[in-house]
Amino acid sequence: MDAIGERSQIAAMTKTIVLLFFFVLLAFTATAADDVVTLTGEVVDVHCYTARGAHGEEHAGCSNACISRDVPAGLLVGDTLYLLLNEKPVAVKEKVAGLAGKTVKATGKVVERNGMKALLMASIEP
Repeated sequence: MDAIGERSQIAAMTKTIVLLFFFVLLAFTATAADDVVTLTGEVVDVHCYTARGAHGEEHAGCSNACISRDVPAGLLVGDTLYLLLNEKPVAVKEKVAGLAGKTVKATGKVVERNGMKALLMASIEP
């Protein structure tokens, strides 16, 4: 085989290896997004927390009232706010009723789109 043929063969093998690596990385990323996690944090109403930073036991009454009126609920984990979503497209207010201002454990799948983080919540407990 001449030098040109060897270079073509090496180039083809290199492309194959790079593509294989890309697909393995892509498969790993897709699998990681499907992992179920348990997050511990405080239930907040997204409006008051985002607009004014309001949270904690002193704000629980207002927050619970807001959530009961369909204001979106979130889970504050440290400095990270996760929008709480049901696995199906229905409100979470029944699942989080009375839990605002309390530390809870929420289990589900974390998703992120354009910088917004959400938890597709399977369960939540005080």
